Amino acid sequence: MSGNIYMDIIASQVSQGNFGGKNGQFGYLAKDKSRREKKLTKETKFEAPKKKVEEKFECNVFIGSGTAKSTDSNGLSDPFVIIWSVDAEGQPDKSLFKSKVCKKTLTPNWDEKGTLKLKESYKSLIVELWDHDLLTANDFIGRARINVDAINIKKYSYTFKDTISVYDGEISTPSGTVYIEITNSSSTKSFSSCA
Repeated sequence: MSGNIYMDIIASQVSQGNFGGKNGQFGYLAKDKSRREKKLTKETKFEAPKKKVEEKFECNVFIGSGTAKSTDSNGLSDPFVIIWSVDAEGQPDKSLFKSKVCKKTLTPNWDEKGTLKLKESYKSLIVELWDHDLLTANDFIGRARINVDAINIKKYSYTFKDTISVYDGEISTPSGTVYIEITNSSSTKSFSSCA
């Protein structure tokens, strides 16, 4: 709108063919209005910033055997493993892998394979050990962090293999262990463990 309501009304009427249309005596108002609208559209045109496409790659994961502290009243546990990506603040962000539950044992053998879909921005992964409960909330057993080093190895495949100790907050005594292998077949990252 130009600010003069009467001129805009006449311009609208001219655009609709009234007052002789665009070739009539008020035709210039319709042309001016059209130019003003085009100029306004150009000035207020908004372009969203282009998102940077983050490169992703896949790694094979193998969860072998481990140990778990007792969390159930029968003196055993029903342990399972979850692998999380880590957000910029260092907190678990997205679940990437969840193992099966090994029932009534303190020495689980998951013997399970899977695939992790990782992003270049991931600096570390969190491996958590949980006790599965049917009637109540699952019990947390422990957590460990795996650092994802930004080493670009294009010619070689790399496999991280380690028995990771998980901790429930008390750093001195592990509350369980998990044997884990992560194989980067695309060879763009390597992995190292960190307690």
